[in-house]
Amino acid sequence: MKVSNQFNSLASLKFWIISASLVILIAGLKSASNIVTLFLLAILLTAISLAPFDWLKKKGASDGIALIIILFILWVVTSGLVVLLGSSLTNFLATIPTYQIRLEGLWESLQELLVKYGLMEENIDALQQINPGKALTLAGNVFSGFSSLLSNSLLIILIFVFMLLEVSSFKHKLAIISPDSLGSLDKVVFSLKKYFGIKTLTSLATGILVSIGLLIIGVDFPILWGALAFLLNFIPNIGSFIAAIPAILLAFLQLPFGYGIATTILYFAINFGIGSIAEPKLMGKSLGLSSFVVFISLIIWGWILGTVGMLIATPLTITLKIIFDSREETRNIGILLGDSSAIKELQKSKE
Repeated sequence: MKVSNQFNSLASLKFWIISASLVILIAGLKSASNIVTLFLLAILLTAISLAPFDWLKKKGASDGIALIIILFILWVVTSGLVVLLGSSLTNFLATIPTYQIRLEGLWESLQELLVKYGLMEENIDALQQINPGKALTLAGNVFSGFSSLLSNSLLIILIFVFMLLEVSSFKHKLAIISPDSLGSLDKVVFSLKKYFGIKTLTSLATGILVSIGLLIIGVDFPILWGALAFLLNFIPNIGSFIAAIPAILLAFLQLPFGYGIATTILYFAINFGIGSIAEPKLMGKSLGLSSFVVFISLIIWGWILGTVGMLIATPLTITLKIIFDSREETRNIGILLGDSSAIKELQKSKE
């Protein structure tokens, strides 16, 4: 009886120590959110660049040459985005109030129609409860958050350079210190390269197709919505849906009703074709996250790091899942983080 009480006391003490440590950790991350965001972006950039970096090395390039090529590509892509998105973002942020006024007018007309047919009570102000205009503001905040990071881009690049170079030397160090752990590291690095390589390509394809489709339909700022689709496609399950909302709303506001329907069909076709057909075939083994885990990570990281934290949260959680999946001791945690397809794969492996 005494042994049982001691065990319960130790378990209770362990719980409170872990809880207190988490609170301190979260408080520390929030207070240092500016510098933490820079490090996390550098980590994400490193994960995305691992595949092309190793590919260049396999083709005979040295670490230095491969790094210079990667940095040049990043510079070209970043410069292109700044040129393409700069004026579009400025114009979009300036016209948000106009779109919101127009949207509020349509919303009030819809409310009057619902009241007229007895589908809504007259004294209910639906606009105060559900304001769809916030979707446009949120889209602007996402781009504004990334624009504010451009002032610290040099620091992000410096951290990224050292991290990318350290990956190669770290494997040699680990081979000397702990040869048994080298296999697990190779498995993690391979999974990271495969996931982020494929995810970057499918996200890029999504962004390009969205931009071209919206340009053909005639929706304002097509490149801006393509960039948003590219960024949010890194958030599985709900990212593509969130990216579609502001563009679809704008299509209904700006163009005749049929064009809004066409925009909705466009997003559905692209997201279904790439997200549900092409991406799973390319990935092979499922690395999806549970929708609940995605939602919780967005809330927590969004509260700690702001809008940018919401975009970084899911790729980082995917990275943790890959690490957990690579080790027998932590594989159960990886399964808990995964979606329903992970359960099917586990059942097949046990048959």
